Amino acid sequence: MKKIRKAVVMDTSQLRRIITRIAHEILERNRGTGDIILVGIRKRGVPLAERIAKAIESFEGSSVPVGALDITLYRDDIQMISPNPLVGKTEINEDISNRVVVLVDDVLFTGRTVRAALDELTDFGRPKAIQLAVLIDRGHREYPIRADFVGKNVPTSSNETVLVLLNETDGEEQVVLCDVVEGEEDKPDKITSGKKRAVKKAAPAKRKADVEAKAKTKSKAKAKTKTKIKIKAKIKAKSRSTKKNTGK
Repeated sequence: MKKIRKAVVMDTSQLRRIITRIAHEILERNRGTGDIILVGIRKRGVPLAERIAKAIESFEGSSVPVGALDITLYRDDIQMISPNPLVGKTEINEDISNRVVVLVDDVLFTGRTVRAALDELTDFGRPKAIQLAVLIDRGHREYPIRADFVGKNVPTSSNETVLVLLNETDGEEQVVLCDVVEGEEDKPDKITSGKKRAVKKAAPAKRKADVEAKAKTKSKAKAKTKTKIKIKAKIKAKSRSTKKNTGK
């Protein structure tokens, strides 16, 4: 599948303001930094968790531990994605028992990633509470999971996706809405040229289909014409034969 960018959902300044807001909401909900530990879900949830931690420290004066969670081995579709899946590193250096764990991820979609993260967290201890912070909630839930802190709700269709791009992981900073189309997966097209490139790629295939359709139509027309000629010839031959027999 190929992702074609079509709209900017969040730019750099908006992203910064939303991370600051989420940091404030986490503090308000938990009445300070107390027992909080932030755990980012790889890959983009980790830098987001680190940014939230920095924001909290900047206006609270106290640091919050940050961990990283790779949920690959806990996915319910692990056998479908690859026979040898690439497993990242899980780093939780704090004891999460009786702590408030705030899971951080970039996009909340079906809820399956969060479900896997919850399963993995229980292997590290028994938290007092687990909360969920996401930058984008795009809907289409398949599990009964709801985020406690949401940067922005972005309704999407089944043919759309939301792509979060961060400097730490992607070398650019924005959130974009993309169309998902058939084709080889590569780096998503730029918004300014996405539609044009899609049209250029689709045009040759369309022309080929049109040519093939016209060729089939012509072939059928020729076949019908030949059939009509044969029928007329038979009718004429039969008519001549009848006349000869009548003459005799």
